[in-house]
Amino acid sequence: MPRVSVIIPAYNAAATIAGTVESVLAQTCQDFEIICVDDGSTDATVAIIKQFGERVRLIEQANSGPAAGRNNGARNSSGEYLAFLDADDLWASQFLERSVAALDSDHYLSLVYCNCALADSEGVALDTSLVGKGFNHAPSLKELLTQLWPIMPSAALVRRSAYEACGGYRDALKGASFRFEDTDFWIKMREQGPFGYIDEPLITWRFAWFPKQLKRLPDYSKALHVFEAYLQERYGVSAAPLVDARMRAPRSILATIGLKALRDGDRPRARAAFARAIRVDPYRLKNYLRWMRTFLPHRLARSLSGGKARRARSDRAYQE
Repeated sequence: MPRVSVIIPAYNAAATIAGTVESVLAQTCQDFEIICVDDGSTDATVAIIKQFGERVRLIEQANSGPAAGRNNGARNSSGEYLAFLDADDLWASQFLERSVAALDSDHYLSLVYCNCALADSEGVALDTSLVGKGFNHAPSLKELLTQLWPIMPSAALVRRSAYEACGGYRDALKGASFRFEDTDFWIKMREQGPFGYIDEPLITWRFAWFPKQLKRLPDYSKALHVFEAYLQERYGVSAAPLVDARMRAPRSILATIGLKALRDGDRPRARAAFARAIRVDPYRLKNYLRWMRTFLPHRLARSLSGGKARRARSDRAYQE
């Protein structure tokens, strides 16, 4: 029985899936199995997975969403620990070694997670990380219920016993609300025990909406009704702060990309990033001003954007 089952749900991930699998195969800890769950892809995803041969087990299912894919992979796995790696993210070579050691050292932990380096959809580093000041610690249940905590599925290693005790991912949270299946899962896992946090970016999380759009940007406003009813019934709290923070995330990351491009003198990239941010949220005046700044002389535009790269705030940058 492997120590870790690495479960990779994939849907039309032909552009990224090979790099994701290779980052697993390059781990310093080799006691794992890899299970890729294809969620009804219509591109070359399955063919690319098959090229890895016996190193990767392939499960195919009708399109059901990432929560169903993760649960399907877990049912067909045997590891003591579960890792749910998205098909467009990358692990640093020591991710499993460090995460396994953290769970082994404290049997009360239900999961351990790490910080994330951010990259754009083409894998270009954004020179910032996900977890900012005030969020660089393992959360309490109250914090998870009131703030959108910066935990990515790809950055977590989960104890199987806790996963089974909480019932896994909630398949019902799909469609308009599927982008909250991870938030829901963290809340349920926190009920099983405390989390551990590794304050290092041991994974690279890919922002899938710029410059190429690898995924469709969801309408998060539709998720409020479903998730609100659930949180009110179970915990007596509103989902509005969590939904609002999730809706802010794409525009904030786009603004981070644009500001970095301005500082680097790449005004076309900055202009494109701010324009995309405006399309995401046309009521954010600041991004109109930033877009206009891209037409100014380079030295003036750079002075207005600030001299140092800003660290992304987790309540703005968190987006799956």
